[in-house]
Amino acid sequence: MVRWVIDLAPYGVFALAVPLAAKLGLSALGAMASYTVIVCGISTLYCATILYPAAAILGRVPLPVFARAWLPAQAVAFSARSSMAALPAMIEIARDKLKLPASIHGFLIPLAAATFRPGAGVGQILGALFIARLYGIPIGVGGLVAITATALVTSFSVPGIPGGSIVAMVPVLMVVSLPVEGIGILLGVDTILDMFRTTTNTTGHLTAAMVLAHGERETEDAIAQPV
Repeated sequence: MVRWVIDLAPYGVFALAVPLAAKLGLSALGAMASYTVIVCGISTLYCATILYPAAAILGRVPLPVFARAWLPAQAVAFSARSSMAALPAMIEIARDKLKLPASIHGFLIPLAAATFRPGAGVGQILGALFIARLYGIPIGVGGLVAITATALVTSFSVPGIPGGSIVAMVPVLMVVSLPVEGIGILLGVDTILDMFRTTTNTTGHLTAAMVLAHGERETEDAIAQPV
């Protein structure tokens, strides 16, 4: 059944895109291109301005060291589009290169890979806003808050598989009565976006690991000091 769904998905996307293209013409292509650039840009900016500095400042690790160590896992995430596929690389880096405690690479990182999806939250919010703009549905401040809250909660249930974020996007659209069929339109460019979302997820996993590992080391040092 899964294979049938995968085989028939392109025809469904085409059927959903035809009415929109007939209505908007070439502007639909421009809108999709803009949407792709915005999502990829914000995902990259989120990593560069929030996750990397958090690892460097709160995790007390030099930024170049963090960036070089985490690059192989990011490469796996980018190419495989799956947090679970990048999990072995994340564990190896945390254990062998960064020398993080066993509780971090043995428990926290697998837990983060299964539940923590910062990239999915960003992608779902931007996807919902794009669909609202595409269909001409106004989203006020209350709607934006509802979309953000739902996306953050839903991100914890996103499966660590390629395209998992787009599959779990239905509640985000329904909370403000956006047309669910708009997901079919997003599927046309989701492969590119999923690469950036998954890389953001993976960067978030190690950032959390670095921050918590630093806190654990401080606790261990405090306990080891004589009274």
